[in-house]
Parts: sequence; structure tokens; C-alpha cells
Amino acid sequence: MAMRIREKFNSVWRHLPHPFQWVIVATVGSTLVFLGIVFMFIPGPGIPLIVLGVAILATEFAWAEVVYARLKNETEKFTARAKKAWKGKKK
Repeated sequence: MAMRIREKFNSVWRHLPHPFQWVIVATVGSTLVFLGIVFMFIPGPGIPLIVLGVAILATEFAWAEVVYARLKNETEKFTARAKKAWKGKKK
């Protein structure tokens, strides 16, 4: 069932004119980034929302692709350091 919904969504999305796609992506992505920033100051999932918003924006905007690539790179570095620290702590 989920695949049928996804196929239907992709079919409709491909037939939308590009300006509509651009507006939808810009609206959804920037809303998620804004909510993520708000949730940094009140309890909530701030960082995941910011990353998700930037990932959505990266589908249409070159500057967001650069930001998303940098976020992924920094996340991989942090994960490697955390794994190394965790292994050192277990011994």
C-alpha cells in the first residue's frame, strides 16, 4: 500500500510545473528549519528538524546542497569520534 501511495505521489509531483515544485519545497523546507530553530530554545527535536529541512531544501537549491553536504561531513566526523571514545571507555 505504501508503494502505491509513493508511486501516486511521484506521478503527481512529476507533472507539477517546476515553479510550483520550487514553492512547495521552499515552504516545507524553510518551515522545518524555522521550527527546528524554535525547538532549540524550547523542548523539542530541534536539530533533526533543521537537518530534515535543509535536506528538503537541498533538492531544489544549490546553497542548501552545500550546507547539507557539510552537515553530513561534520556528522560523520562526530560519529567517528564518539565511537572511538565509546570503545576507549569500555576497556
